[in-house]
Amino acid sequence: MGSFGTVDAENQLFKPIKVGNVELKHRIVLAPLTRYKSTKKGHVPIADLVAEYYSQRASTPGTLVITEAAFISPQGGGFDHTPGIWSEEQIDAWKKVCVYSSIVFSS
Repeated sequence: MGSFGTVDAENQLFKPIKVGNVELKHRIVLAPLTRYKSTKKGHVPIADLVAEYYSQRASTPGTLVITEAAFISPQGGGFDHTPGIWSEEQIDAWKKVCVYSSIVFSS
């Protein structure tokens, strides 16, 4: 067993794991959070900023990133600038994030 501050070769954290049909290179995951990067009242993700944020955090191949929490209806939340996923405009913005992210993550 390794000492504090060193990376132990037997540490499970840095070993690959398969999640569904995806092979992750390690077991460190960015958990969902909210960063207030959406329009104030429409709750539409600002696709360029959101995609850049996720691409920075998942720049290492084999990294799992869980996107931020999103309101599922207008009644589902009460904070400005948090993303939603109930309107076509919101869904289109999330699609842009996913397409951009898949290009960046796969390269």
